Amino acid sequence: MTVILLDLYRPGSVPLEAVPLLTGPLDCTDDVPAEMCEILGATVGSGAETLIAVDPEHEAVRERVRRGERVIAAPPAPGERLLRAVDVMDRLWGFGGWEVTQTHDSLRRYLLEETYELLDAIEEGDPHGLREELGDLLLQVLFHSRIAEESDTDPFTVDDVADTLVAKLASRSPHLTNGHTGPIDVAEQEAAWEVAKAAEKARPSCLDGIATAQPALALTDKVIARATRAGLPAHLVPPELRTVHVTGDGGAEDALRSATLQFVATVRATEKAAHADGVPYGGLDADAWVRYWEK
Repeated sequence: MTVILLDLYRPGSVPLEAVPLLTGPLDCTDDVPAEMCEILGATVGSGAETLIAVDPEHEAVRERVRRGERVIAAPPAPGERLLRAVDVMDRLWGFGGWEVTQTHDSLRRYLLEETYELLDAIEEGDPHGLREELGDLLLQVLFHSRIAEESDTDPFTVDDVADTLVAKLASRSPHLTNGHTGPIDVAEQEAAWEVAKAAEKARPSCLDGIATAQPALALTDKVIARATRAGLPAHLVPPELRTVHVTGDGGAEDALRSATLQFVATVRATEKAAHADGVPYGGLDADAWVRYWEK
């Protein structure tokens, strides 16, 4: 006497341990998809010794458990509950309510709010708040993916988002695919990541890809880090980017952003001038930065 529990979100997958039991008569509960019952040759309410079910709380399952029958279920896999989140998003969308009226643009403020709330939870060291805010951020990923799925131009799904992430991680982390096991050198890992990223993007400027809409202080920090990593000597970074002067009228944000964008323009102009003289993109050393900066 055995109960075989199918995965709610993958009912077509049968636990390997249960396969030998599928050759005899099979009973099934009414929550098992009809096509699955037909494939297995199971009949609802037949009373056979082996019961196929989906819901572990189904009355027929609970009755058999009370009688001491063995239960076979697939072991949980990390991340499988993400399927439930995707399903909930699809169901919400299916109701045709507020969700279907939203666009990528209309959700921008929510994405920003959730990001800052997540940062607050990290700052506070609150694990419960962190878990909740990560869930809210995950909702934004699911929401934007669902909107994109309905797009008339270049639609994509949440699976496409996941595939893109996996491909990026595999490309930038060679130890995932080259058979490497055990700890790796962090410096080597970071270097390999940057090399792969540069090869993927083939960006003409070291500042390409920086989101300029982010807060001015974060933008400035990112720009300086990216430029100096590309070999720009520290003394070329203007002092107005290194010191923020707080004013009573709230103009510090605008002043810093303006100075940073001017610095960005100068960096790009320097790279362009160097490239015009035959210096490959990404090939400027400290002396070249100074030489073309002065031009």
